[in-house]
Amino acid sequence: MILKMLDEQSSVSVTELSGKLAVSEVTVRKMLNDLDKQGCLRRTRGGAVSLSVALRESGEREKERQNIREKKAIARLAYNLIDDADTIYLDAGSTTLEIVKLIRNGNKRNIVVVTNALNIVTELIDSYDINLVFIGGNVRHKIMSCVGPLAERAVEGMCFDKVFMGTNSLCLEMGVTTPNLTEAQIKRKVIEVSRQAILVCDATKFGKVTMARICPLDRFSSIITDWRIPRALAKEILDANVHLVIAQDESKAREKEKAV
Repeated sequence: MILKMLDEQSSVSVTELSGKLAVSEVTVRKMLNDLDKQGCLRRTRGGAVSLSVALRESGEREKERQNIREKKAIARLAYNLIDDADTIYLDAGSTTLEIVKLIRNGNKRNIVVVTNALNIVTELIDSYDINLVFIGGNVRHKIMSCVGPLAERAVEGMCFDKVFMGTNSLCLEMGVTTPNLTEAQIKRKVIEVSRQAILVCDATKFGKVTMARICPLDRFSSIITDWRIPRALAKEILDANVHLVIAQDESKAREKEKAV
């Protein structure tokens, strides 16, 4: 409730929360202090403010520069899963953007690309051979995605052959999570109407938990990550009957070939 209010109005007061939650101000202060320690908000005198999106999740442009070699390797494996005439949904994210670049320059025929991401639309806007469908809604400016009731209703009327989804965090116990409640909701809706859901994320996302739960790991037909995932963790995931695909570092392979 507190975090939902912060998503909607960016700041809350102890007095306001006490009235809405029907609890004492002492209890509210304790709740705010606990959420502050968890990194979910910033405590202020008399209340709390939401963390800036820059603190809770990297801006998309910054993300695009992080772990780029790994994301490109993941994207290549994901691209190979796309068949001609597929209707695919591409989630907002820096790894899915790498998939889009391959689609734009690739040879897949008669595919339909559906997305809620503004940067993906921009990437494909001149690709006239691709049927591009944009899901509108409330714009999350920093990550350039559309969420909310309008986006959710649009998705409910569709069906996807394959969904490629990114994430901020995932672990065996809590599954796939994200810092934003509305982002989690649209992701859940998309998974519900997909025949095959594929999670694409670099190894830095593993072992982390953020506020909003999306789904358990085994809801995805495949999880594609990179070679830096710890071997023990990869084994745990595979032992839990989750299909894990690990992209290899092609640059190192080429270096070995040159050395030979």
